[in-house]
Amino acid sequence: MIRKCAMTLGALLLASGCGGASHDGSSAARSPSADVSESASGTASATPDVSSSPPGTDSTTQEPVEETPASQSATSDAPQTWSASVGSGDGEQSADDGSLDCGSLPGSGTFTDPLQLGTVDGPVTAGNCDPLTPGSPFNVRYFSFTLSGAPGSSAHAGASFTLTQNALGPVYPAIIQPNGWVLKNSLGSGYWTGTEPDFTGRYQQISDLAPGTYILRTEKLDSPLHSLSTPSYDVVVDPDGR
Repeated sequence: MIRKCAMTLGALLLASGCGGASHDGSSAARSPSADVSESASGTASATPDVSSSPPGTDSTTQEPVEETPASQSATSDAPQTWSASVGSGDGEQSADDGSLDCGSLPGSGTFTDPLQLGTVDGPVTAGNCDPLTPGSPFNVRYFSFTLSGAPGSSAHAGASFTLTQNALGPVYPAIIQPNGWVLKNSLGSGYWTGTEPDFTGRYQQISDLAPGTYILRTEKLDSPLHSLSTPSYDVVVDPDGR
């Protein structure tokens, strides 16, 4: 009897131990699934926001704009205005004896901005004008003058010069209206002073001109093979013809 009870008790104890081992194994199997879910949750929270703008695309960034210098924006191609009188007005020379310095005349010497001799009431000479050389714009220079009255019968305008061994090119004058119309061409009219080859000047008759403003064009026409330069020269306008 006692042995039988002992065997029954042992069987019960053995059954109870197996049930506990089975319960612990089931808990251990379920724990990795929780780690996986936590890992998945962390991965989802780390996903970048594709709706945000990529680096370097700030809409406020602009390319630099190059500004036009003030000196360039103020530049104009319009001809400069000038007062046609010698010895009066600001910036003009006093020439009671009719002698002017060519390098000090107002203007730049272009057709639209000629060197200004002013109103010519008597003989006027602009001395020591720079030599003319081949190639634009050095082969031509423009002067403006205004006749206040009808010129005399021997009135003339042109250039006086002295040829040298290194400057054999003469200076040729032409008479042009301010609108560009050529009244007296450099080669079609005009006369020399001095004797060939030692010419001392070339002039245009202006006795037939009406009172008003005119352009005197001085230019170098001979070839560079003959001479690379004219001498320096004087511009002469004599409305009286004395």
